[in-house]
Amino acid sequence: MGFISFNEKYYQEKLEDYENKSLSDSEIYEVKQLLKILDDLVDEGYTNLNERMEADFSCITRLRNILHKSNAEPFVIEHKRLSNTTYSKEEYELQDVLENLIDEVKYHNNVSTNPFIEEIYRYCNWINREEDTAYVFLIRDALLPYTFFSARKKDNIYPWLISRRFLEDITKTEDVDDDIRLPLYDALECGYIDFDDYFSFCKKRILKVLDEHQELKKVLLDLLGSIKQKKIMAIESGYMGTMPMLLKALDNRVDFRMFTTAPFLYDTYKDKILCQKYEDVRRFETLYSQDLLLEYSSYHNGKFYVKVSTDKLVRDKSLSEIKKYVI
Repeated sequence: MGFISFNEKYYQEKLEDYENKSLSDSEIYEVKQLLKILDDLVDEGYTNLNERMEADFSCITRLRNILHKSNAEPFVIEHKRLSNTTYSKEEYELQDVLENLIDEVKYHNNVSTNPFIEEIYRYCNWINREEDTAYVFLIRDALLPYTFFSARKKDNIYPWLISRRFLEDITKTEDVDDDIRLPLYDALECGYIDFDDYFSFCKKRILKVLDEHQELKKVLLDLLGSIKQKKIMAIESGYMGTMPMLLKALDNRVDFRMFTTAPFLYDTYKDKILCQKYEDVRRFETLYSQDLLLEYSSYHNGKFYVKVSTDKLVRDKSLSEIKKYVI
């Protein structure tokens, strides 16, 4: 079981279904989303799944043929990422950097015209404020939602940079995030759809991974233990929900909210997502402020440290994006 076996089985079943009938508009839309998942993996540098499924059963070719026969076009990759971004030699405490950005943006003249900024703004307003609840924003992908809440003087908000690089830094081991994500695919492959059943399956296996990385487990438990509120809400952009599920496995107080997820998780995460628009995940994650402005540097004494982009374009674009949330 796992990432590749689940996807091979899932895509083969979808192809066999869709190639043998006339598709509705909603089915064509799903085909476009399934192809976008594979295109996004390539955009992020992960090619193994695509290469294997194309070699084994011409997956990508067949998906594109289905769209062609339906007179539909794939979702395009709209963003243009900088090929060479440099970061400061010095590292800075994450929360200080974010507070300084919010102060600095008040004097910044431009507001981003990227239309997707409005979608994230809508997501921020959708996240209900609940009593006796702490809000943990999983930076980098939730930098803009964090600035939205911070600029409005909301209490009990925490920016945590729990990323692939953070996990590797703490564990001194590569691909720990893949080990944590694997139970999520195993649960899907076993047919778990209801969230409670899905989470129960995943929790046991996630905790088993953490038992192999005691220092990571201690760091995360210390972070969660520093929060005294009755409930904890983790906020991120979306897709598999790996990091929120990791936190929830360690602390029953944790719930989470995401902008969206993949079609095969729409039913499982239905109460935790704003919309069923997987195709917008990369638009969310590749804004300048969330993709390029900061990079993880280190974690010590209970604090996250980052390096900041020294590229003037990145900073100007980032401030223009943040401006929308501070107005």
